[in-house]
Amino acid sequence: MKKIFTAAVLALIISTYIAAQEKTYFDENWEKTTQSKMEFYRETQHKGKLTLIKDFYKNGKLRMEALASDTTPGSEIYEGKVITYNPEGKILSTVTFSGGKQLGPAQTFDEKGRLLNDLVYKADGSFIGKAYGYKDPEISIFYNNISSYKNNGSFKTIIYDEDIKGIRSEINTNDKGEYEIKFYGDNGKYIGKTYTNNALEGVSVEYYYNPMKVSKIKKYRRDGRDGIVEETIIYSKNGEILQEEKKNKKDGYKTTYDETGKKIGNLTYVYDKESNSYKPQDGEDYQFNANISGFSTIEMYKNGRVVSGKYFDENGKLYSENVLEDEMIQEIRYYHPDGKLKSTLNYKDGVPYKGTFYDEGVEQQYDDGILLLSKSFREGGKIKSDKKLNAKKAGYDSTVYDEKGTVIYTYIQTLEETDRLDFTTQILQYVKGKPGNKAVVKDGVLQSGKIKYESDSGLRELERTGKWILLKIYDSEGKLVLDNKISADMQEEESFLNTIIQENDLLYEF
Repeated sequence: MKKIFTAAVLALIISTYIAAQEKTYFDENWEKTTQSKMEFYRETQHKGKLTLIKDFYKNGKLRMEALASDTTPGSEIYEGKVITYNPEGKILSTVTFSGGKQLGPAQTFDEKGRLLNDLVYKADGSFIGKAYGYKDPEISIFYNNISSYKNNGSFKTIIYDEDIKGIRSEINTNDKGEYEIKFYGDNGKYIGKTYTNNALEGVSVEYYYNPMKVSKIKKYRRDGRDGIVEETIIYSKNGEILQEEKKNKKDGYKTTYDETGKKIGNLTYVYDKESNSYKPQDGEDYQFNANISGFSTIEMYKNGRVVSGKYFDENGKLYSENVLEDEMIQEIRYYHPDGKLKSTLNYKDGVPYKGTFYDEGVEQQYDDGILLLSKSFREGGKIKSDKKLNAKKAGYDSTVYDEKGTVIYTYIQTLEETDRLDFTTQILQYVKGKPGNKAVVKDGVLQSGKIKYESDSGLRELERTGKWILLKIYDSEGKLVLDNKISADMQEEESFLNTIIQENDLLYEF
């Protein structure tokens, strides 16, 4: 009889416990759903005046546990410690709440279990403690860092490689946002510092990363309108001097070396008191690219004027070479990445005369000073548009293509119309490769017909009806968001109501 009674009591306890638990299912966006579609689920159990919340991943592993006075999904009012876990069961965060507000200790961890934040929050939302960042070249983080936050609102950040006392920079910021930066080199040797708004004297240092090495040191002292005393040294990753530049109150120089220490260029400066600046005078001006892996430009000066220049691509390969006379370009030579000559463009009276011009995403062919063909390209080399001189040499026929290479616009212009400041043309729009709307534009104003084009505000549709231009704008989902009628003689100041058409509108990348 006793065994029967005990079993009955145990069954009652279990059934009461199960009944006290409530289970809710959520999809990936934490919207309520059915068990068959769930990605997470929640179990709740009353604990006195509070409710214990436990969120689980689909596979049954715990995702979060906390006590709350209100368990409404998305509007929970937490009390005490809230702990979250990753799918492997490691703690991601422990955060303390009071009345639904963060108050007290808070710690967060990365997927490797390393501490990211160790903070204590106050009732006003401020906090003290430390935040950590870790070097991880695989995700393009090339240094470690620690930030320490103090009671008065000031904080200190240290950026370092492996040893926090070794090569590093330290940024101290007060509660007013004013800062002091200290720079250290190999083995933690102090180099110098700079301050907020310190325009008179200071030291700035730049670094290579992974591993961390000094790449540039700049020391300066300014004496108002009486000149600048400045010294800049650029180093290779091996610590060799690549360039040194010194300026005093009268003149200066810049000397450039190769990786072996051999001198390859020297430039002299003359100080111009009127402009309070240094002007290159004679010699070779070598400019490094952003990561000091090669040169971006090499310009030759003679008597204060540029007489030639070499320009390099992002990989340090020679891209083009300019020849100048009296500061006017006479010739540009373009090169293939292997160093072979690609083309030559001759100038006359400062404008392209014969040959092919290249710029980022643009190619233009000239003959006897006349533009024969202009092409623009998308990233990756796909054609975006072309403009060709017609057979009669009386105007240009232009075509615009979409990303698949399908024609979306053609338009024609006479030579006179091409020279106009505002867009004047006749446009034929294509839909799925077939001719559609026609439009006539003069000085940017739609004269007749209808045209659609993409813009920052959405798809714009303009149609001329008498003295009116009908303007419709559609959002990215094709929903009409504006339907307006505007006088062709009056342009609205608001950009989204303006009906002026420019050539760039047909070339808009959406």
